[in-house]
Amino acid sequence: MFPRHQTSDTTPYEEQNLWIIDEKLSYHYFLASDVRICDMPNIASASEKRPDICIFNHPIAFVDERPPYDSIVIIEFKRPMRKDFSEDDENPFAQVYGYIRDIRAGNKSDIEGRPIDAPIGVPGYAYIICDLTKQIRALAQDHALLPTPDGMGFFGYNPNNQTYVEVISYDKLLGDALKRNRILFEKLGIA
Repeated sequence: MFPRHQTSDTTPYEEQNLWIIDEKLSYHYFLASDVRICDMPNIASASEKRPDICIFNHPIAFVDERPPYDSIVIIEFKRPMRKDFSEDDENPFAQVYGYIRDIRAGNKSDIEGRPIDAPIGVPGYAYIICDLTKQIRALAQDHALLPTPDGMGFFGYNPNNQTYVEVISYDKLLGDALKRNRILFEKLGIA
């Protein structure tokens, strides 16, 4: 999807494939892949955690006092057919909520180094990409997520964490990307 240990500042646009998850993810303010939160620019955080992919979207509204970004997107990938989410640090739901909490709690600064107080309510979006094992299904239900109509994922909003969560199976990820882009693939002669 995106080269590991890289950011959108160091990686050409052509080397990312975020469109496979969602086309909107290709357009962002800043992206970091497997980079410690404490090493991300504009976030003064001591967190050593490394989200698989962390995206910050630029604010759309033009106001005098705006937050440094208008949403946080976390993408967490889990090894296919993985079944051992016994500890909280391996639980993908605890991971994505923890990343978002750490980012929101960090002190932000603008390009000139002046502090910016980002509102606690900056929305979070989390994508968990994994196989839908029995344990993942149980965890999704425990987090009050609803099954998608096709039964190949889960979705929901966690009001306590102000985060929309989507669990997408690898089969759904590939199938949906092929369906959404079928006409493009046909025009290119690769379908």
